[in-house]
Amino acid sequence: MTQAPQAYTLQPIQDILYVDLFGSWNHDQTYNYSLDYKKQVSRYFAREWVCVMNLQQLDMLISEQAQIETFRALNTWSYIKGMTAMLVVIGIENRHHLLYQFEDIFDDKQPYEKAILYSDAEAQHWLIEHGKISKPMLRTQKSA
Repeated sequence: MTQAPQAYTLQPIQDILYVDLFGSWNHDQTYNYSLDYKKQVSRYFAREWVCVMNLQQLDMLISEQAQIETFRALNTWSYIKGMTAMLVVIGIENRHHLLYQFEDIFDDKQPYEKAILYSDAEAQHWLIEHGKISKPMLRTQKSA
């Protein structure tokens, strides 16, 4: 039996949680991601933090309303746990359908800052400009 490729990576660096999502997702992957995400946040973040969600390698995120609700609930939980901003990095290839999906997810009116960006460099610039980091950070990005 072959194992499915990993659908995500979670990498905490300082007060930033870098999230990379890959491929196409089903309900089980969304559920597993939610559990792992909560473990990372609970372990590493006891004060204000930022989530940088890289969707450049994502084909299709969600297909069911239950998955949308899971991401909304996770965003609310993240805010309660100190998340002050969420940056979503999307690529040229997946821009249109992911923006449509994330409009639904961000429709929760939470008071954290939100930004849609089109490259890792833009995300780094945003983090510097908003005082979250003092200089660009190198991070290792695992691939699927």
